[in-house]
Amino acid sequence: MTKVRIFKKDGTATPYFWSTEDAGDRTSVTVYKRTTDGVKRKTGVSFNTITNQMRRE
Repeated sequence: MTKVRIFKKDGTATPYFWSTEDAGDRTSVTVYKRTTDGVKRKTGVSFNTITNQMRRE
């Protein structure tokens, strides 16, 4: 399992990432966020691996 960081369009890093374990051959993957309490799964949002954009569900 590899964590893939999500970056903004200007190249700065965000606290969000997705896991290659979730990806497989899917284009829409689950987004996670690193917080002070640990890693949290974000609900209501996914990440499109083809267009490199977050998508609200």
